[in-house]
Amino acid sequence: MSIWWNDLALAKSLNFARDRIVECYYWMHTVHFEPHYSRARLICTKVISFLSLLDDIYDNYSTLQESQLLTEAIQR
Repeated sequence: MSIWWNDLALAKSLNFARDRIVECYYWMHTVHFEPHYSRARLICTKVISFLSLLDDIYDNYSTLQESQLLTEAIQR
């Protein structure tokens, strides 16, 4: 997972983003702890990492109007 995350280089290009890949992996490990769920752990870790990145962008760079539009789109 860390090689995948480092290859994306999002933490370098988006310096405000939190580098939480290990935390996301352990979080998914508590949900999918059995060995045959390893692929589900990887997929869910990637999804949660992107959601965390989206949250950071939403918090730091969106205007009030953009925030409201995104919130309405998510709620739909």
